[in-house]
Amino acid sequence: MRSILILPCLLFFGAVCFAKNEQTPEQFLQKLYQGNPTSKPPIDLTKKENLNKYFDGDLVRLFLKDFECQKKSGGICNLDFNPIYDAQDMEAKTTNLKVSKVKGQGEQFAVTFTNIDTRTLIYTLKNTKEGWRISDIKYPQGPSLKEILSRKMP
Repeated sequence: MRSILILPCLLFFGAVCFAKNEQTPEQFLQKLYQGNPTSKPPIDLTKKENLNKYFDGDLVRLFLKDFECQKKSGGICNLDFNPIYDAQDMEAKTTNLKVSKVKGQGEQFAVTFTNIDTRTLIYTLKNTKEGWRISDIKYPQGPSLKEILSRKMP
């Protein structure tokens, strides 16, 4: 009798745990832009445990390397803007958010939003055992996030 009761409980528990990580890439990206970016940024780019929630291992390593350089130099190293907004200055509210899959480009998604002006960033995502993670962001002008963070440190 116990085994009959235990099996449904285990199945239910497994389904709940699996459902918790069942987030579409679009939902993952939409969460990045919720809230007020000027008062509480969604991602603390200086803390590994926070970075791990959003970025893959390569980008986490590069962010931390850049932060260490900033601490040592007391100034800016490679990253001098908010990578989620492609900006140094932001308004309190982001509007007109649209996330769409880039056709024929694997796990790439175009994110268009308005915050001071309208921008479209191309996110490359990776589906990991922890869920979707950002592996790069391509900006309308210039190099991608990974290229910026991979530059030789000053």
